[in-house]
Amino acid sequence: MRELEQQASLDLDGLDDELLEDLASQSLSELRKQRADTRIDFKLRVSLSPGNSSQRHEPLIDGHTKDISPGGCRAILPAPPQVGDIYLMKFESDQLCLPRVFARCLRCRLVREEAFEASFQFFNSIEIPEVGGQSSSDLFD
Repeated sequence: MRELEQQASLDLDGLDDELLEDLASQSLSELRKQRADTRIDFKLRVSLSPGNSSQRHEPLIDGHTKDISPGGCRAILPAPPQVGDIYLMKFESDQLCLPRVFARCLRCRLVREEAFEASFQFFNSIEIPEVGGQSSSDLFD
């Protein structure tokens, strides 16, 4: 019996070392490398309307982005969008001309009273254009 306890202890020690090494390798830079798209910290005005034509009469939710990438964005909004719902997003900016895009709300959290942070995934990737001869990555880094 004592021998089995010692063997189990050795197996767990090896597992602990493996888990610690895995955790150490998950630095912020390593996690960013695993992202499908690079996020750009940029504030753009954004308007959300329901994705279904039959619901377009509902009020818009106006806010601004925290960051944006070709595949999605995070936004700060005065009202919470419904997680899982699809929205038509319209971006407004003097610096960038971005297309309207359909996006699904992936998550939403309360930041403070009347301020919600929501994450959206675009159905189609968008191209973040160059501004004034600079690529978007040069402009926003």
